[in-house]
Amino acid sequence: MRQQRSYSTRAIILKRINLGEADRIVTLLTPTHGKIQVVAKGVRRPTSKLAGHLELLCHSQLQLALGRDLDIVTQAEGRESFLDLRMSQWHMTCGFYLAELVDRFLEEQTQHSGVYFLMLEMLRALDADAARSPQGESIDQANDPLHTLSQLLLRYFEIHLLSQVGYEPAFRACAHCAAELRPEPNGFSPSLGGALCPRCSRFWSRPLSVKALHVLRVLQRSEWQAVPHWRLSASLLLEIERVMHDLLRFHLERDLKTWSFLEMLRLERNLDSPALPSAQNL
Repeated sequence: MRQQRSYSTRAIILKRINLGEADRIVTLLTPTHGKIQVVAKGVRRPTSKLAGHLELLCHSQLQLALGRDLDIVTQAEGRESFLDLRMSQWHMTCGFYLAELVDRFLEEQTQHSGVYFLMLEMLRALDADAARSPQGESIDQANDPLHTLSQLLLRYFEIHLLSQVGYEPAFRACAHCAAELRPEPNGFSPSLGGALCPRCSRFWSRPLSVKALHVLRVLQRSEWQAVPHWRLSASLLLEIERVMHDLLRFHLERDLKTWSFLEMLRLERNLDSPALPSAQNL
């Protein structure tokens, strides 16, 4: 029986590193092979037919030949380029953040089909969000709820990525004593993996507000399409972000490069402007 010398896979492009004069090492997220690195030969030449299908965050169909160290891209066909996302610096940076998270958390060649489909769903949602705000940098953020939606999307992805890789945050029961958490001021400890009841939080945590815990619970238990389109205050969005970033920092033991860039863009675009009153406000 002849050994198979090539194979086909769908892939999301996570990362690229230049190699030599014209090649690149490309990091892929695939549904059946997990995260893998491959070589795209000659992709940096102006005449390369592969280049457009191996852009960061592209969703492509690839044909790969088995290589000695790294497999080699022989054919590529784009499936989704997320063109609206690429027109907005904010949404594009959100996409880069998702890619950095996946690259940091996943070991190579370990199947994580759930992460692949989660990443694909979030890229499609970011692309749709960008499409609803054409010329993304020129919208009136003070009157636009979509900036809240994109930030909630990042929190949703963080929560569900952690769950997929075995670090599901504890937002329903105390992470220390397992008592059911009530709608009252609780605590939070990244080293213990989530929220703490008032009795346990006296010793190991910082405060976690009722509203923040409610949002985190909804994000954790809901499908993305069912997440309410809230208009949240800047302070509540910041509290939720800090909770998730503390969890990520504990598990990764480092900060992520895109955090500071997202913060800079948010300040530049005035994404922390107070939201208008709404019946759906928390």
